[in-house]
Amino acid sequence: MTDNLFSRQGSRATSILVFLFLATLLSTRSGYSYALGALVLYSLWQVMRSPSISLQRSEAWILLWLLLFAVFGMSAAAIHGDPLAEYEVPIKFALAVVLIVCCMKLPPKPAFFWLGLVTGAVSGFFVAYWKMEQSGIPKAFGYTGAIQFGNLALTLSLIQIVGLCWLLSHRSKDYFLWLAALPIGTFFGLLSSYFSGTRGGWVAIPVFLILFLLSYVRRQNFFYCFLVVMGIVLSGAIIVISSTMVQERIQAAANDVVEYQSQGFESVGSIGSRLAIWEVSLDMLKDKPVWGWGEVKFRAELKRREQDGRLGAVPASLANTHNTFIEVWMMYGGLALIALIGLLISLTWYFLRYVRCPDSVMRAYSLAGLCLVMGYVVYGQSQIMLIRNNTLVFFLLMIAVLMGMLRQRRIELEG
Repeated sequence: MTDNLFSRQGSRATSILVFLFLATLLSTRSGYSYALGALVLYSLWQVMRSPSISLQRSEAWILLWLLLFAVFGMSAAAIHGDPLAEYEVPIKFALAVVLIVCCMKLPPKPAFFWLGLVTGAVSGFFVAYWKMEQSGIPKAFGYTGAIQFGNLALTLSLIQIVGLCWLLSHRSKDYFLWLAALPIGTFFGLLSSYFSGTRGGWVAIPVFLILFLLSYVRRQNFFYCFLVVMGIVLSGAIIVISSTMVQERIQAAANDVVEYQSQGFESVGSIGSRLAIWEVSLDMLKDKPVWGWGEVKFRAELKRREQDGRLGAVPASLANTHNTFIEVWMMYGGLALIALIGLLISLTWYFLRYVRCPDSVMRAYSLAGLCLVMGYVVYGQSQIMLIRNNTLVFFLLMIAVLMGMLRQRRIELEG
C-alpha cells in the first residue's frame, strides 16, 4: 500500500469538527469549545448507534485509566463537598472515552487534521500579535494565559514538524501544497512560543529532540542526523545569545531560585513562589494522601497558614499549585493521581510500540503521540496543563484523533 500521511480517507463529520477545533484553539475565546461540544454529541450518538468495537489490550488499558480517573475524581469532589465546577475535569476524562471510541470507529481524514494544525498555529499567532498591539505588552497570550498559549503553540509546531519530516522523504499527493503549508504553520507556532516567553515549554525541547532521534536515527543515516542535531543546537545557542528577551527570562529564573533559597515561603518571584506553594502543598498532603483536600479546604488552609506566618502572601494568592501532578493530588486525591500516572504510562507505551515501525505513517503518528504525552509531562511541572480547559481538552482530543488514525492505518496494512 502506498504511504500517504495526508490521505483523504475518514469520516467527513469527524474531520470537519476536528479541523474547527484545531483551527480555533488559539485564535478564539471559546470557539474551540463549541466544536468540541458538537464532536462529543456526535460521538455519543455514534457510540449509542453501534457501541461494539474491537480493542487491543493497550487501547483498553487507556480507556480504563480514563474511567478510573473520572470515578476517583468525582468521588473525591463528593467527599470534599466541592461545588459542581470541580466535577468538570473528571467528567471530561470520562467523555474522552467516548471521543476515543468514536475516532476509532470514524477517524478524521488526516488531511483535515494537518490543515487544522496549520490553520490553528497561523491564526493563533496573528490574534496574539493583535492582542499584543492592543495591550502594549510584548508577550503573546491570545485569549488565554501566556503559559497555556505558548505550550499549545509549541505542541502544534512539534506535530507539524513530524508531518514535515515524513513529507520530505515521501512524494505524497498535493506534495508542494503541504511543503508550503507545514513550514508556515511550524514557523508561526514556534514564533508564538517564543513571544509567549514560556520557559516551561522550552525546557521540553531537548526531550522532543530525543524522541525524534529515537524514531528516525538508523545506522545508515547517523551522520546526517548528527548534522541536523548540531544545527538545531547551534541555532538554539544563537537565539539564546542574541535574544535579549530569552536572556532576561533565563536570568529571571536564576534570580528566583536564589531568592527562594534565601526567602523560602516569603518568596515573591515567579519560580520562588511556585517552589513555596509546592513545598506547602506536599506538606499538607501528608495529612490527606488518599482523597486530597479539594479546592475549598485547600484555599482555607492556605489562608490559615498565611495568617500564622507560615506562608507568604504571594504564594498563598497563587491561582493554583502550578504543577499538574500536585494539583491533581490536592484536588482529587492520590487514587486519581495514580490513575493519571497509569494513563500517561499506558499512552507512552502505546505510542512507543510503533515509534520505530517499518511503516512510516504509523511511525509518524506514534511520534506525534509521544511528543504530545511527554510534552505534557514536562509542561505539567510548571503549569496545571490537565486541569485548565483549553489545554486539557486539546490533550484528550489529540489522544483520540491520533489513536483513531493509528488504528485506521493498522487496519489498512492488515487488509
